[in-house]
Amino acid sequence: MGKIKQHFKPNFFIPGAAKSGTTSLHELLQTHPDISMSNEKEPVYWNNKLFNEFENLEISRYLNLFEQDVKIKGESTTSYMYYESFIRNVKNNYQQSPKFIFILRNPIDRYISHCNWLRGLGKEKRGIYKIIEDEKYLDFKEYEDYPKQYYQFGLYNKWISKFIENFGKENIKIVTFEKLVSERLNILNSCFEFLEVSKMQSVKFIKSNKTNKVIFPTIYHFLRKSSIGKMKYTRIGKFFLPKNIRIKIKSLIKITIKNWISIESKKEIVSCKYRKIVKDMYFEDVMALKNKLNYDFPEWDDFKN
Repeated sequence: MGKIKQHFKPNFFIPGAAKSGTTSLHELLQTHPDISMSNEKEPVYWNNKLFNEFENLEISRYLNLFEQDVKIKGESTTSYMYYESFIRNVKNNYQQSPKFIFILRNPIDRYISHCNWLRGLGKEKRGIYKIIEDEKYLDFKEYEDYPKQYYQFGLYNKWISKFIENFGKENIKIVTFEKLVSERLNILNSCFEFLEVSKMQSVKFIKSNKTNKVIFPTIYHFLRKSSIGKMKYTRIGKFFLPKNIRIKIKSLIKITIKNWISIESKKEIVSCKYRKIVKDMYFEDVMALKNKLNYDFPEWDDFKN
């Protein structure tokens, strides 16, 4: 069988924002009979460094993440929001723009959740107060491992502006985590309308993705890095094992990681003083976002006028 020359193109993407409810939205959209969300969240396909070198095996594997007899296909990879390569690859491969649904969360709560998440994974040893004090406000850099760019990830106006410039506001839908929690059915139906599928009368309850603490983090991250080819021994394996065998092994490791033992972690509470520090960090960006979208985000109490 010859090389597939065209990438499989989903109808829409959920590019972020990270730690804002993307997993919940992904699973809720999947409940619609006309929508197939990728059975693997975060496939990291369209901004992969090897994207232009993908061959039949990689393209077929991505295609197989979706049910093919369903009208609308979508996937969720939060790093898409922050990578120039994602925008470039989509523009170079789509004749007509796909649609994008962003789920945003009060940037202060998103920042705190991001910190707690990495602490639970054993990738961040500092407490939240120390993280806030150490924040460097550096420009965004593309990352290969878990990102610690807490501040950059919450600059919604900065990132969404790039999507508006490249794909047009008509192809972009903004929802908030807070509204998804308080008005679940209404928010989902607004997404269904945006995707041009029928509305639903009810939707089943799905628990939000909790921040957990992994057990045996050293072994967990060894396996995780093995599954994405970041360990030295996996590079050596390229010379001895066929690509399809390597992909099968990585898939088995990913299943192990997905079912890894974890416990719900204790969330660190942030004082009013430090909450205001983070608010001041994001104030200008939130004001710019309000103006750009002509929406005041009343559900974000910290940023009410």
